Amino acid sequence: MRIGRIGVMIGAWLAAAVPGASVAQQNFPDHPIRLINPYSVGSVADVFGRIVAQSMAEQWKGTILIESRSGGNGSIAAAEVAHAAPDGYTWLLVTTFFAASPSLNVSLHWDPVRDFTPIGQICRAPNFFVVPNALPANNVAEYVALAKAMPGKLNYSHPGKGSSGHLGFELFKRLAGIDVAGIGYRGYPQMVVDISSGLITSTLLSANQALAQMQTGTIRIIGAVSDGRSKYFPDVPTLAEQGYAEAQVMPWFSIVVPAATPDPVADRISKALDTALATPDVQHKLDLAGCEPKAAPRAEFAGIIRADVALWAKVVKDAGIPPD
Repeated sequence: MRIGRIGVMIGAWLAAAVPGASVAQQNFPDHPIRLINPYSVGSVADVFGRIVAQSMAEQWKGTILIESRSGGNGSIAAAEVAHAAPDGYTWLLVTTFFAASPSLNVSLHWDPVRDFTPIGQICRAPNFFVVPNALPANNVAEYVALAKAMPGKLNYSHPGKGSSGHLGFELFKRLAGIDVAGIGYRGYPQMVVDISSGLITSTLLSANQALAQMQTGTIRIIGAVSDGRSKYFPDVPTLAEQGYAEAQVMPWFSIVVPAATPDPVADRISKALDTALATPDVQHKLDLAGCEPKAAPRAEFAGIIRADVALWAKVVKDAGIPPD
C-alpha cells in the first residue's frame, strides 16, 4: 500500500509538472537571456554575437545580455554554459576552440558533443595567408619553396593555442611538408604589428585585419582560406587553386546551449537565428565585419561540430602539439 501511495503521488506530480513545463516552453523567452562570449569585449566573436543577438531580441521584444568570460582559450566560458540550467536562457558563442579543445586539454570538464545542444551557425570568416612585403614570396608556391630552402628559419604567428590561426597553419605546414616555427601571442594587436614590421614572416588574418594592414602597404596577401575566391579580396587565389585544397578550413561562429535543453526551446532559438540571418540588415552588418552569413540547421551544424572534432584531433596529433 505504501508503494502504491508513492506511485500515485509521483503520477500526480508528473501530471502537474509536465503541463507547466509545456507552458514555460510555449512562453519562451519570458525573461532575459545570457549569451556568453568566450573572448574579450570588442573581439570579432563579440561583434558577430551582438549583431545576431540584437535581431533575435527584437523578434521576441525581449533582452539578450552579452557577457564576456575570456580565459582558457574559451574553455572557462564553455564550462560555465555546460553546467548551466538547460532551459534555453544561457547560450554560448563558439568557434574553432570549441571543436579543438578535446584534443588540446586532457583535463577538460566539458565535451562539445556530449554537453551541448547545437543551435545553428552564424557565419564563416575566411582567413587570408599574409606575409610582410619584405619577404620574397608572391604566392603560396614561392613561400613553400622559400621555407624548404631555409628549414626552421621562417615563422608564423597565431593569437593563441587552438585558434584557427594556429591549427589552420599547422594543417597547411603538414600538407606542404615545411618546417616553419609557430609563435603564439595573446591576441591580435601585437601580432599584427610584428607581421607588418617583418619580425613575423607569415600569419593568417581575418578580412578586416588583412585590409587594415594592406592599406598601410606593409603586408601582402598570397592566399585565401575560403571555399572560393572571397568577395573581400576577389583577386587573391584560394589555397585550393594553389594546390592545397585540404587546407581550406574556414573558421565558423555559432551558438550552442546546454545539453538536455528541450527541443521546442532549441528549435525556437534556432528559428530566431535563421530569421535574423535572413534579414538584409544583419547580412550587411556581418559582411562589413568580415564574416560571411551562413546559416546551418541544427542537424547540419551538429555534423559540422563532429567533423571538426575529428579534423582537429588529427591535426593536433600529426603536428605533435602537446595537450595542456
